[in-house]
Amino acid sequence: MDTKKLFQNISQRIRADFNASAEIGHSGSKGTVREHFLRDFIRERLPQRYGIGSGEIAARTRNTLSRQCDLIVYDKLNGVVLYSSDNVQVYPVDCVYGIIEVKSSLSKAELLDALEKIKVLKEMAPRGLAQATGPGFTSAYHRPQPFGMVFAYGLAANSLDSLLENLKEWEAQNSPTVWPNYICVLETGVIEHTARVFERCIGSDQITAISWPHSTPYGEDSLFQFYMALHDVCARMHLGIVELLQYYDPPLRIGRFVVAGRGMEGTSARPENAGQRMQLKEATVERIVNWCAGRSKMPYAEVTKLRFGQIPMGMENMPLMRLNVHFYNPDNLPGLQELKIKAADGGGVEAVSPNLALAIELLIDNEVYVIAPLQGPDDYELID
Repeated sequence: MDTKKLFQNISQRIRADFNASAEIGHSGSKGTVREHFLRDFIRERLPQRYGIGSGEIAARTRNTLSRQCDLIVYDKLNGVVLYSSDNVQVYPVDCVYGIIEVKSSLSKAELLDALEKIKVLKEMAPRGLAQATGPGFTSAYHRPQPFGMVFAYGLAANSLDSLLENLKEWEAQNSPTVWPNYICVLETGVIEHTARVFERCIGSDQITAISWPHSTPYGEDSLFQFYMALHDVCARMHLGIVELLQYYDPPLRIGRFVVAGRGMEGTSARPENAGQRMQLKEATVERIVNWCAGRSKMPYAEVTKLRFGQIPMGMENMPLMRLNVHFYNPDNLPGLQELKIKAADGGGVEAVSPNLALAIELLIDNEVYVIAPLQGPDDYELID
């Protein structure tokens, strides 16, 4: 069998279906039909463990959803759907391999729209380790980043080379961690990344600062190239388990930081806006992180002694006490024990004065911070 010839014939059939859809008057219906052409093509050729949906993707951070995605490739065997209707689904990001944005004609504006959707997905994806379970064992490994691809049925009074220049301009302003994995224009060509001679960087973890995009005019073989890239990217990804507990009380995204724990939000006590909700400012979190970055971590046991004078009874041998944490105390606030000693000596210091016993504990980008009471009036901002 001539596999290339086979896919050339399939490409011609998809082109014919695309041209026939031009008779549909409603632009929204026309776009949906064209997405279905590609969805059916992918669904028939990827292994059964890969599902193809459309809709939105929920992050592990509160109130964070992707933009509407044309095609979502998800783990059909182990994944879950948080919401489902005839045309729209919502998936947790844990079970998403990636997205494909489908365009009728790929102008610069349409390319930039697709790139921004891919950027949102890649920024919201969880970092760190994923858990994989098997008979009698559990292992941890680096969680792969989802992919983002663009598929277009044609160009829009432009060329593949001009799209490449548009992509280079966009990538110059964005981190490699959010760059697209693959761009295909049916019966025209593709755009992908290379890091070294003959080294194709298609997976998200392969695309780095030393990668550069290039175009190849594959012509009638473009569909076959797209299919092979999609299959191979999915085959190399191992998502691990879906951790739904992460979605019950998720952390909060504050600017570029992901923050969890008591103290990151509360209610205002000022008379002019008493009772209104507030949260830490990004500038406050950044100040905390930067201050701690220049200092060594401390065992949680040592921080506890500074706060209370001693480790509470029964907690001495807890694993928590051996955990190294960041300790933020730029004003050298005293611990509770120091205040009690001063008060006993007639110093007139009350135990309710700002002290380390009132410190808050936060998880910032998966790092533990013990933070002395914040005293600045502008450390928090009001939110709706």
